[in-house]
Amino acid sequence: MKIISGIYKIEDFKTGNVYVGSADQDNGIKKRWSNHLTHLRNGEHYYKELQEPYKIDKNRIKWEILEECGDDELQERENYWIYYCSLVDGWTVINKQKNAVRKSKVKDKSKMIKAQTGENNGHCTKLTKENVFQILNMVKKGIDREKIAAKFDIYPSYISRFGKDRWVKAYKEWKEKEIVTSANVQPH
Repeated sequence: MKIISGIYKIEDFKTGNVYVGSADQDNGIKKRWSNHLTHLRNGEHYYKELQEPYKIDKNRIKWEILEECGDDELQERENYWIYYCSLVDGWTVINKQKNAVRKSKVKDKSKMIKAQTGENNGHCTKLTKENVFQILNMVKKGIDREKIAAKFDIYPSYISRFGKDRWVKAYKEWKEKEIVTSANVQPH
């Protein structure tokens, strides 16, 4: 199946409210329409001007491919179609953003993730890896989280996030260290 990049229109044909959008070669117009349709079906569409009529009668919402074009032309062509549709008598362009803006795409996010994890996270500068190890050992010993939090000047709920969304790498290192330590303990 060919992925079509270009400009599309979603219209409430009863009111004339029109949304103009674009889809690049990675996503394609059919995928974008599928996303819009999912939001409409779930009652979660960003534009109430489309959501409300869809709730009343889903057949009021029509979509149309206005133009196929390459990714390098999308912004210019979307701006043209937003302007053109705003001139058509009976149509009201409902786009909150009246000019198309292309978001930059990052193919490999691993460097960004690494730069924002653990001690590198600008929102997490209070703790070092050693602090995290100390906290995890204190938790393992059954010390109250409120006391631990007070000692390190952090929120108690922060401690429960170790190994989940924060300090994942340090948590894994600590777990490996614990396994090695417990394996080296020989009963007498």
